[in-house]
Amino acid sequence: MMQNFVHPNTKAPLQSDSEGNFFCLADNKRIVHQCHDGCCDFVTASSDVRQAREAYDEAYARAHTPFLTEAAVTEAWHDKTVPWRKTMLQSLGPLSGRRVLLLGNGASFKEFYFLLLGARVVFTDISLVAAREAQTQFRQSELFQKYQDSIAFHAVDAMRLPFPDQSFDVIYGAKFAGFLPGIPDFLAEVRRCLKPGGICRFGDDAASPAWEAVRRTVVLPVKALRKSRTSLDTVRSASGFGISQETLTPFVGPSGFSRLVFIREFFFLRVAQLFFGKLFNWDPKKLRCARPVYFMLKWIDDCLANTAWMRRNSLALTWGFDR
Repeated sequence: MMQNFVHPNTKAPLQSDSEGNFFCLADNKRIVHQCHDGCCDFVTASSDVRQAREAYDEAYARAHTPFLTEAAVTEAWHDKTVPWRKTMLQSLGPLSGRRVLLLGNGASFKEFYFLLLGARVVFTDISLVAAREAQTQFRQSELFQKYQDSIAFHAVDAMRLPFPDQSFDVIYGAKFAGFLPGIPDFLAEVRRCLKPGGICRFGDDAASPAWEAVRRTVVLPVKALRKSRTSLDTVRSASGFGISQETLTPFVGPSGFSRLVFIREFFFLRVAQLFFGKLFNWDPKKLRCARPVYFMLKWIDDCLANTAWMRRNSLALTWGFDR
């Protein structure tokens, strides 16, 4: 996949050298972004990024990697215990022929499904370990022969994107925006990189008074029982929780986006997944045992879907903007 890049901070165009690295000159200094077998590292060495980078590198070095097949990445989007993924797919619309940027994708490989839908994908994460592992897993999978020319992998700081203006039709991220240090600066970068008529969509958890009470009284004490605490816990605990519609509305207007999408759904099902995830440290085998509980709670959510309480507290959130 042919790509152009800019310096993450200055937005000056980058040039490539004979070894495949990208560089520019600033204050008579040559600034080089190393490329590792096609996976380039565009994360700058600023102190505010370094701690998060190291924490995520450590976490993804230990991450469980599934065996990738077309069937596996397809099934992930049609899992009835994660119904908000269907909402996300519907919100993204047709992806055939569209250029899609994945932000903060980490160890999530279900987004390879976008390739099956005809998209050209740029997979990124702040962790170089995660980006290179994703690249390795893709190359070893049955997807490689068919889609190798439709995807690229890079280490990228979502707050400082190394892409030229109007580079993408779609910008996507799941469960990462809530951990960013500044939503306004992040959205400014997203808007800059979107083509006119492009969209951004993110999956997160909504601000919910009921969930906040459960989190304080149940989830955090359970989390405290874990024998070890990683540097990633420290990075994430410094972030706020829950995204509200009121905080996003100001970004719609003449100098921002044309439309806000804010779809929240389910409470008890999402709470159960968060609770069991923390309890079992997100071990896939152990979490499968909880599926009967998930189906029961989904039924309760469906029964309460049209109540004022659920509209105020539903947790699973699909949000984003149209440019």
